[in-house]
Amino acid sequence: MSHEIIGVVFFAIAIVLLCLGLHIGLVLAFAGVIGAWFVLGDFNAVIGLLKSTPYASVGVYDLSVVPLFIIMGEFSLWGGISGAAYSALNHWVGRIRGGLGIATVWACAAFGATSGSSVAAASVFTKVAYPEMRKAGYDKYFSTGLIASASTLAMLIPPSLYMVIFGILAQQSISRLLIAGFLPGVLTALLLSVVIYIYAIRNPGLAPPYHTAFSWRERQLATLRAWPMLLLAAIIIGGIYSGVFTPTEASAVGAFAALIICLGQRHLSWGQFKQSLFDTAFTSAMLSFVIVGASIFARLMTLSGLPIWMGNLISNSGLSPIWVIVIIMVIYGVLGCFIDALSIMFILTPIFAPILIKLGVDMIWFGVLNTVILNLGTITPPFGLCVFTVKAIAGKDVTVEGVFKGSLFTYWAQIGALIVLILVPSVSTILPNLMFAK
Repeated sequence: MSHEIIGVVFFAIAIVLLCLGLHIGLVLAFAGVIGAWFVLGDFNAVIGLLKSTPYASVGVYDLSVVPLFIIMGEFSLWGGISGAAYSALNHWVGRIRGGLGIATVWACAAFGATSGSSVAAASVFTKVAYPEMRKAGYDKYFSTGLIASASTLAMLIPPSLYMVIFGILAQQSISRLLIAGFLPGVLTALLLSVVIYIYAIRNPGLAPPYHTAFSWRERQLATLRAWPMLLLAAIIIGGIYSGVFTPTEASAVGAFAALIICLGQRHLSWGQFKQSLFDTAFTSAMLSFVIVGASIFARLMTLSGLPIWMGNLISNSGLSPIWVIVIIMVIYGVLGCFIDALSIMFILTPIFAPILIKLGVDMIWFGVLNTVILNLGTITPPFGLCVFTVKAIAGKDVTVEGVFKGSLFTYWAQIGALIVLILVPSVSTILPNLMFAK
């Protein structure tokens, strides 16, 4: 059996095991170890691989950004920063048709600048925005569906954990990737807002007009109360874009600033502080374990020569890079129905990254496309992690099937954004190119 065939077989085994619900880290490590044994034919060589890979994969300076962004998000959750941002946006756009939904979209985008987690955004805004929309007479599935979809913006707006992990796996600049997500995030939020407005106009029963009027002074005061989120966003995005500090330094400054804000407003108890540390440690350890497994699996792909074989196959097929991108997006979209986003990224990035680099594809651009299509998978049945999160928080008031159905109308916006980003790469690359022009 050729090495390439061994790579294909163990790639298929990993996909099947993940669909059966096994832990991604264990699956990737198992497939990598046994596959490498088949390729090398010497288990002692595999043991040598296991000795060096774990430390080499997680002992990376760039990875320190992950726990820092996570704990910043934890502090933001406990500090009520997201609620103040939603209230401010509601004061400005609430009276527009579908205004509460539009406010939710932009609040999720703003929350992404302090968290980088779509699951956290789905949880927070189901608590914050869903009761307000129901009180205003919004359809419950229209409300929960748009919350699930809008929460995906948190993984696109910097800081994004998807971007950080993709940068490490594909060996690309994390600074450029983080900045690259800003304009695509704004574009997606705009398209979501337009779709919500159109649906609210065409079917007023989904989103009745919001009759509460706010004076200019009330709007100004609500905006001032949202200063913590504005400050954190300015620190992180402004600091990275201006070159004052690196993403890792930005995450440290942002986490410290979030802590100071929460303590200053007395919104963080000792118990909540300890819980934030515990949750951050747990999530960081889980991601580190997955990264170790992914690194072992990536070694198998390298040893098998599968990426090179596939690269030659694609090069000889005569397909243009744009069509290769489209095919990869379709593969990601199909797998997103059955496997979580991180699993797809960890499995496919080591395979596709060398191929795309060989074709001359801008990997910063592809990193954005990768994040957008993976975000779509979080609201696609039957896996849909963001949908299940919204259902869990909303409780018995809604069903999972209903939330999935409610999020269908937002697919047009997400797919529309993906098409624009594929056809116009400069939307993703203009900011990082300007920032790193030198």
